[in-house]
Amino acid sequence: MSYGLHDLPHDDTRSNLLDCPTSTGPPPSGLAKESSFDLREALGLPQSASTTSVATGSVRDSQSPIHQRQEQQQQPEFKDNTSSHSWPLPRTTDQQQVPHQLVAAPSFLRHRANNMAHSSKAGTECLQLCSNTAAAADRVAESMAECTTLVKHLPHGFDVLANDLLDTCEVLFLIEAGLADAVRQGQSAPLDMIAVLDKKLRMALSQFRALDQILQKQLDYERKGSIGRMKRGFGRMFGERGLEKFTTSLVKIREDLKMSAYMFHWNVTAEKVEGELGIGYIGLLSALEDLDLRRKRAGSIASEDAHKGQTTYARPPGLATTQGGIGQPRLPVVYQGALSFQPTPHSGVERSVLLSHESPLSGESSNFAHSSVYQGSPLPLYTDLSTTGFSNGNIEQPLKRRKPGAGAAALGLSASRETPETSLELEALVEDVELLDLDSPKISYVKSEPFTMPRRRPRNNIDEDKAGSHEALVGAVCANDHRLLTQLLDTGVSPMSGAASSHALNKAIVSHNGEALRLLLLYGADPNETDHHDGVCPLVAAVKNSFMSAAVALLKYGADPNLSAGPDSETPLSVAVAADNVRLTHLLLMYGGNAKQTTAAGSTLLVKPMDKKTSKTVVDMLLSSGADPDGKNREGKTALFEAITAGRADIVNSLLEGGANANLPGPKHMLWPSMYHPACLKLVLAHGADYKKAPGVMELAASINNIESIRILLEAGVDPNAKKDGIYTPLCTAIRDNRSEIFKLLLSHGADPNVPASEYPAFKCITHNRVHFLPALVAAGANLASPRGILETAVSSNNSEAMRWLLDQGLDPDDKSPTGRTALTSAIRDNRVELVDELLRRGANPNIRGQDWPVCMAVRNPDMLRRILAVLPEPRAFKGLMERAVMANQLDSVKLLLAAGVSVEDRNGGVFSPLTTAIREGRRDIVAFLITEGGADVDAPGEHLPIVKALRRRQEGAAGIDEILDMLVDKGADPNKMYRGWNGIMQALENGDAAVLQKLCKCCGVDLSVKDELGRTVIEIAVSRRWEEAANILASSN
Repeated sequence: MSYGLHDLPHDDTRSNLLDCPTSTGPPPSGLAKESSFDLREALGLPQSASTTSVATGSVRDSQSPIHQRQEQQQQPEFKDNTSSHSWPLPRTTDQQQVPHQLVAAPSFLRHRANNMAHSSKAGTECLQLCSNTAAAADRVAESMAECTTLVKHLPHGFDVLANDLLDTCEVLFLIEAGLADAVRQGQSAPLDMIAVLDKKLRMALSQFRALDQILQKQLDYERKGSIGRMKRGFGRMFGERGLEKFTTSLVKIREDLKMSAYMFHWNVTAEKVEGELGIGYIGLLSALEDLDLRRKRAGSIASEDAHKGQTTYARPPGLATTQGGIGQPRLPVVYQGALSFQPTPHSGVERSVLLSHESPLSGESSNFAHSSVYQGSPLPLYTDLSTTGFSNGNIEQPLKRRKPGAGAAALGLSASRETPETSLELEALVEDVELLDLDSPKISYVKSEPFTMPRRRPRNNIDEDKAGSHEALVGAVCANDHRLLTQLLDTGVSPMSGAASSHALNKAIVSHNGEALRLLLLYGADPNETDHHDGVCPLVAAVKNSFMSAAVALLKYGADPNLSAGPDSETPLSVAVAADNVRLTHLLLMYGGNAKQTTAAGSTLLVKPMDKKTSKTVVDMLLSSGADPDGKNREGKTALFEAITAGRADIVNSLLEGGANANLPGPKHMLWPSMYHPACLKLVLAHGADYKKAPGVMELAASINNIESIRILLEAGVDPNAKKDGIYTPLCTAIRDNRSEIFKLLLSHGADPNVPASEYPAFKCITHNRVHFLPALVAAGANLASPRGILETAVSSNNSEAMRWLLDQGLDPDDKSPTGRTALTSAIRDNRVELVDELLRRGANPNIRGQDWPVCMAVRNPDMLRRILAVLPEPRAFKGLMERAVMANQLDSVKLLLAAGVSVEDRNGGVFSPLTTAIREGRRDIVAFLITEGGADVDAPGEHLPIVKALRRRQEGAAGIDEILDMLVDKGADPNKMYRGWNGIMQALENGDAAVLQKLCKCCGVDLSVKDELGRTVIEIAVSRRWEEAANILASSN
């Protein structure tokens, strides 16, 4: 459609041509529909033919733009004398030089004058409609901001809808500012352009009202609590795909309004736009920033359109393209990150560049900031924003929204600073305190007088109960916008958080925003109000963030340094002490901090921070302020105990000088941890620590190899023989750990070498292979003969060096230990052949019994037995040697004993014979040797007859027993020989083994006359068992 190009100067067609389609494609369908719109009806005027003709003429003119421009050049120039302004731009220099035609105006010019009169009235009405639409949009934004705080789970797509609403609001605010400026200056616009804008605004107003009704209904449900939410879920309030429909509608509204907004982008500056920002817009923007849901535009809206594949609009042909394809200046709009809590990375960049980069109406790329057109643009740069917004006393707005003031636009600029500005007022406020020597441990107490501090009341309370006002306040604090903050506070927004989720004072402190802190306190913020989210009070936040100026200001305004707050119920003083902050600790104590307080964890201020890095000045401050040096935490630890454990001798001295008890267990006696730190040990001993209350501390010092502590204890008179736990002595500990210096030091100071610990010192040298200490012990008076058994201990420890040293000292080689063991028997037991040789060479007697008789123990080792037999005068004196050798399965020992004259029938204990033992143990080779070379009697009983023992082992399934049985039978063993009422035939019947019975009967025959202990013959035994086969075998063998 045509935008009345014939009513504008030639150069002014730039802004209107932006609404025309490109020359390469057909015009949009929406524009065609708008061309038939009745302008009189849209403006509320009666029908007239002239209006219809204008609209029709406009359509007709738009169908042939080339012809229109040619006709326009032929007609004389005419200037409306009713106004000194043209719409929307002043004429260029060339146009102003055209001489005025004073001839009578043609009819088409008179028709144009009538249209301009109607246009003036239509512009005023359009401004009212635009204000109503912007107010409706602001109400929707306010409702959505409230939804973000009341609704726990926002539906999918809510953030997209909110972001699109904010973008649409920005366009509306620009149009409103442009219309207001045009009406104020008496500028006129073509009726068809106003009619199109009127229609777009009415459509937008309808959509905003519908959306606001839905949101208000849902908010009513949410305010009723869980019952209301059960009636209507937030996700279903828009209906099926309702969010997507509203989002699509908002996008269309924004795109339609963008085209109309281009009419004003030449004349509208930031000062004018910022006056139109509503509190609902700011509240929703702040809420989205809090939730990290604000959309970050990487480029312009035009680039988004291109990405979506939408139709783009051509650049006016008369405007040259420069770098990066830039052809027109940007529109000044508010930076979208105005209430962001995070500083933007653009600090140091000219603020106008930031604003232009984020313009929601721009149709160009982000390279615009570097274009030559931009550098020569007549638009005002945003180097400084006005603090006053636009107001028009001549325009009555039936729906007027409350605004936070013109400073709202400055939010985006302030957010770009990485560090807050220094508050000169705050510096002046705290200067008297900060000039004091806060690093000194001496405290000069000051009484806080908050009633003498500067105060200010708000000018009015229009925003006191406004929803979203507190979020806007917090946003201004986080964005470091002191102008907006002052305006909000001046309009009644409370500086206290109340039930809000964000704490303005804490936000200012965390961001080190001193000026915001001062303003909040100036307008009555409670310095002791805790954050409802984490329970942290402002003074704790200031201490945690090491914000000295904030802490001073808070204390001057009445902050309590002893207020417990936060998740750990910490007080500001306890936080400062734990952080080892000297100046803040001094400050808090100066303003009445209680140094005697106990933390929520049950600790004292002196105990809590004690470690290797604790400042001595902090400890001195607490002590001088009355802190109890003997106070204990829940674990029973005192500050002195912790200081000693940390090795802080300087703090130990301060505590002792401050009255700490050196004998108070905390939980152990102070001498115990002092053993690790000689400097601390000297101090506690010098202040009366009683070593008798900590017996064994010297043994601990020896155990940790701290010779300096041992020297200090010895100088203090501690007994070097004092036992720890009644067992351990320092001397034995030094021997155990091979501490030669401590060993010598203790002996030189009177340590007794005969005082035992778990062992005697000399025995400790043997068992721990510390033979080099033995000469010194003996020289110091150690008695090697008492207690007995040191030589046997050396053998048991396999310490041949110690054994030889002891033998060299003249010890008896046959000396027995308290358990009756000798060195020789222990060496035989452990198969220490070299020790046996040494002992025998040194005169050890093999006839002296130790653990057992030496020769009896030696049968297990033929080499050992050979050495013992060589010095043993009468081996037959020891009964059972042969049976022991058989039992040990040592055939060589059996042979050695036979060679030494020991009988092959030598029974052990008078019962067990070598042969029966060999049969019982299955020693086939020994059985063969005994009955062949040894000459053992095959019928000589041991625990029983050999053949009976063999038959019993066969019944048990012993391996190789058949061979032994055959050897016995072959050597003439008699199965009919009786011993203890039993013989071999009876054992065969007992086993039920017909084959063996028949074999015995066939080889040896059967004596049917012998009877068992019950008087039964072998036949009777077979018959009693109903064993007919055995009876037949016995009968046939008789």
